[in-house]
Amino acid sequence: MRHVIIGNSAAGVKAAETIRALDPDAAITVISEETAPAYSRCLLPNYLAGTRKEGDLLFRSRTFFARKRIDTMLGFRAVRVLPETKVVELSDGRKVLYDKLLVATGSSTAFPPIPGLEGVGVFGLRTLADARAISASLPAVRRAVVIGAGFVGLETAYALYHRGIEVTVVERLPQVLPQQFDARAAAILQRDMQAEGIRFILGRGIREMAGPSLWQRAFGRQGKGVILEDGDHLKAELVVVATGTRPNVVMVKDTGMEIDKGIVVDRYMQTSIPDIYAAGDVAETVDAVTGERGLSPIWPNAVSQGKVAGYNMAGVRREYSPLIGMQNAVEFRAIPAIAVGITQPAGDQYEVLTAYRPERNLYKKLVLKDNVLVGMILVGDIARAGVYAAMMKKRVDVASIKHKLLRSDFDYADLLYRTA
Repeated sequence: MRHVIIGNSAAGVKAAETIRALDPDAAITVISEETAPAYSRCLLPNYLAGTRKEGDLLFRSRTFFARKRIDTMLGFRAVRVLPETKVVELSDGRKVLYDKLLVATGSSTAFPPIPGLEGVGVFGLRTLADARAISASLPAVRRAVVIGAGFVGLETAYALYHRGIEVTVVERLPQVLPQQFDARAAAILQRDMQAEGIRFILGRGIREMAGPSLWQRAFGRQGKGVILEDGDHLKAELVVVATGTRPNVVMVKDTGMEIDKGIVVDRYMQTSIPDIYAAGDVAETVDAVTGERGLSPIWPNAVSQGKVAGYNMAGVRREYSPLIGMQNAVEFRAIPAIAVGITQPAGDQYEVLTAYRPERNLYKKLVLKDNVLVGMILVGDIARAGVYAAMMKKRVDVASIKHKLLRSDFDYADLLYRTA
């Protein structure tokens, strides 16, 4: 049996590892456009900040593939999949045959259509190559602009500030972390980062990049930067784009495979084409809380999906148990925060419980639907995040303990007593 895996990150590596454990004799090949060993993208901001070295990013040893007898084709881009002949075509013209194929290609930075954004000094932060390039540019950088105030944008801003760079974060929407947190939580986290020295411009987007020639005409001196929608200019030697990602599906676009936001898979991680599976950031799965199909681009979900895909590719039937798609945790200075599930509900079918003490940087928000917890935001105190997440996963009816949920002494004992 020939197993081919496109992608060398969380989902792809876990699938390869799972297949090898189930089938000692299978031929397994991992293809990746990147040349680096398997590393954690989640730690790239730490590398950029200088708090971790490249070797610290690896989540498997450099000898992992050799020890597991897994062939690798690193530095090769898969450009097309031909299901009729079960062939993966590579950028150099080579063809790789498969019996079972896993598409675990992840996602790439989604660059917005801003004039001049492709110029020198503009980067995404999605790969180790991106992080290396940004780091190499820093000796000539005094000021940086980060476009986008989501998790990647704020982590990048904090990393650059840690390196002594003046950082301005520009976000078109009126708050930081607009997809994950509500306005109250966002305000606490923004205030904490501003106290560190990071500047924010919210509610305004970027009209265009200003190259040296434009800056010369406008101000009579050399430089470059960005021009905001209202005409304001920000001078910067470095621009990092963190406005979201797009699943890497180009190699299967012409296969007839069902693709929506990403590659649609069933409960066995199989696509609409037999013998082709998908997992990780590129795959659309069902969310445990909402019951809706969508992307869940977070590390734990990618690992779980890769494992299930590996089982089924090896012929061992295993269903994917839906996980909570929106799980985000962060701590930039001294304020931890976590958001899970539905955090900004719309409609009167939801009940919202809150505890808000901004002077102490504390905020708790629990979202319920039909007496079942479906979302939470915790800022400043995340001690009970695991309890709440378990309740969400198990869909516990909290009607009889609702009054205790936000109390500081609420713990597993209340949950066990209720479900005994």
